[in-house]
Amino acid sequence: MPTDSAIAALSSPSLNLSFDLSTAPLFQQNAQNFILQQFAKQLPVMQNLGLLDVYLSNGHSVEPHWHPNASELQYVVQGEVAVSILNPFSRQILSYHIKPTQTVYIPMGWWHWQTATMDNTHFVSVFDNNATQVVFGSDILRKTPPEVFQMIYGVNAAQLADVLKPIDQTVVIGPPASRDIEWRIGTQAFLNQSS
Repeated sequence: MPTDSAIAALSSPSLNLSFDLSTAPLFQQNAQNFILQQFAKQLPVMQNLGLLDVYLSNGHSVEPHWHPNASELQYVVQGEVAVSILNPFSRQILSYHIKPTQTVYIPMGWWHWQTATMDNTHFVSVFDNNATQVVFGSDILRKTPPEVFQMIYGVNAAQLADVLKPIDQTVVIGPPASRDIEWRIGTQAFLNQSS
């Protein structure tokens, strides 16, 4: 049942039911790896619905994250996607390899990530909330003081801080470009990693 504000919006003489996703980028790593968005902010008349239009090249991932206020349905348009989801009840990783016309449902609050397994991958994520929230793994890693990890898990805070230092912003789509990896971990370490 539509809310009073939805009824007012739908009966408005200036009603607009159309939107161009290309005008609302959420994140762009480069020309092959980007996400477009449509939520109530972009199209105010939308009720209990949101959408991300995701484009990835082979080996690129939407970083691990969860949505505290929305469930998600992913639909592959082109390419192939490996979707991984942590089941909070069994503590097992559920893995799905989906192709065009296939879907995966991700319940609200479940930790998950998506990786393209071929170039020119395109999938759509539909949410049951018009103002979907997201918590990214990179934010948790960079905002939690290393001393907390030391106190709780017994890891060395100084070493962990050094390891996490390159994560200086929300990642959204990874991995970083080769030149960025080389800059972050050093030329020799990058060459050893690439061998």
